[in-house]
Amino acid sequence: MERLTVKTENGHSALVDIDHEKMIERLGLFEDAYAALMDSQAQIPKELEALRRQGKEKTVRYKETLAQKLMNGYMIQFFERHGLK
Repeated sequence: MERLTVKTENGHSALVDIDHEKMIERLGLFEDAYAALMDSQAQIPKELEALRRQGKEKTVRYKETLAQKLMNGYMIQFFERHGLK
């Protein structure tokens, strides 16, 4: 990944000669990805409940959905540990 910032004593600063439009685009992409992650995490319990009601707790789809919930949770925790919410 090409860094657009440098870590300083007071936080972060833009690198010299960086296109600010590029920085804004990258931030927007991150925000979109984070929002999609949070939306997915909110939708998964509904999917799991629907599969439970159908008696499909032992299906591959149920197990994959549960695994996705765990992975999303780990990613959210990772971002939170790094101050991103």
